[in-house]
Amino acid sequence: MKFSFKPTPGFVRDMTDGHSVLGLAVSTLLYIVCVSGTLAVFYNEFERWEQASELENLNVEASVYRTATENAIALAKQEKEDLKSISFTIPNRDMPRLVVGVGDMERYVAEDGSLLGKVEHEWTHFLAYLHFALNLPVGYGVILVGLIGMVMSALIVSGLLAHPKIIKDAFSFRLSGSKRLQQVDLHNRLGVWASPFHLAIAITGAFIGLSQVAAFAIAGVFFEGDTEKVEHMLYADHPVMEENAPEVDYPDYAAILATMDRIAPEEERTRLEVAFPGREGQVVEVWTRVPERLVWGERYHFNPDGSLIEKEGWSEGDAAKQVYLSTYRLHFGHFSGFPVKVAYFLLGVGMCLLVVSGINIWFVRKRQRGNPAVRLERVWMAQVWGVPFAIALSAVTYLAFKLNAAQVFWLVTLALSVAAAFMGTVAKWSMSLRIATIIACVGAVVVHVAQFGEDSFVRASLVVNVVWLLIAAGIAASCLYSRARQSNSEPVSAGANPLGSS
Repeated sequence: MKFSFKPTPGFVRDMTDGHSVLGLAVSTLLYIVCVSGTLAVFYNEFERWEQASELENLNVEASVYRTATENAIALAKQEKEDLKSISFTIPNRDMPRLVVGVGDMERYVAEDGSLLGKVEHEWTHFLAYLHFALNLPVGYGVILVGLIGMVMSALIVSGLLAHPKIIKDAFSFRLSGSKRLQQVDLHNRLGVWASPFHLAIAITGAFIGLSQVAAFAIAGVFFEGDTEKVEHMLYADHPVMEENAPEVDYPDYAAILATMDRIAPEEERTRLEVAFPGREGQVVEVWTRVPERLVWGERYHFNPDGSLIEKEGWSEGDAAKQVYLSTYRLHFGHFSGFPVKVAYFLLGVGMCLLVVSGINIWFVRKRQRGNPAVRLERVWMAQVWGVPFAIALSAVTYLAFKLNAAQVFWLVTLALSVAAAFMGTVAKWSMSLRIATIIACVGAVVVHVAQFGEDSFVRASLVVNVVWLLIAAGIAASCLYSRARQSNSEPVSAGANPLGSS
């Protein structure tokens, strides 16, 4: 039986129209998610960049955990923190700093177990929450971003189906053609060649965002609405302490870590948590990263004397569990080392260009049909460059003045959009905001160097500052390209240039 699919002109037209409507409906939110997600690939590096001078040491003696536990519990009692658990970030490749947390208190730990300064990653947390919840309350924002992921998946599929000559035109890029053809080729080539990556990001993003909804649905159908039973399908039961449990000695960290050396020597430890520290019935959990696996890790449960209670089995469970537990690292590119992060960053930039060029094509078509959306086009351009500008500006103002990054971002983005609705031209908004973004990116580096000096040029801080400068350089190159095109070509309506208006 031979199967062939030859789309009719009507089918192609329907797919194209549906593709445009979907893109316009979520263009701004989708663009914000893409830009913030591209930067969030370096989430761990940004955390270290915010406090560049903190001690980094991968080798920590077991005795340090004991001393740090005593110091942290004592301080937590003074500050009246919740003492139900104490957790440690074990120094690892992504975060080579020892951190202890009790309740809402988090402190860095010195090599002798004494407590250092507070952990403050507020700007990085803003960036992460912007990506996966748009800074909304998590219960609503994550679901909204999940729905955006579904729409993005539909956009990718409809975009591919709307191009019956997709293979034939795969290598076509008409730089010397009209401005509309340049935009179309930019959009189509990015969409075709990076479509596997885009689909993977869109599908995993939708899966992560809507998993909470799925959990409620599964609970309603199979467990009479009991969501805890759904959670127990993935995670072991958390220990429960009896009231007024007597005090006992803290766990034997040396014995626990020695057991880990014996049963999982190849796995990188990332987290250690003690439930009900210093109380009878306390349980210790050690989280690890399993080499050559996409699952976000493995978890081991120990008695205080170092004997193993159980292994959670995340890396060995059934296929459905492993698929679920692999979506996070696949979505954020946190696997196979730093080169994958760089690849994700570059592909993320391509995804941002894909979104922008898609909307630009729609504006060019309206202009060519004699029905330009001038006001809307100005607002869109203010958002295209206002979003990266607002993100960079929030970094500068947070480092320099500790201003709330989320408030800075949304107020600046909204103000620029409102202003663009009433004044200026597309070309002026495009150029002025690109220059402003360059200044803000360089400003983030300058402020960082002023605060941290030579620590700005080593380890993670060097990576982040190079990222800021590369973004500034890329935008500067686009400015030069736009001006060169304008000086060497016939006058055209502002906004048609693929880089001048995107």
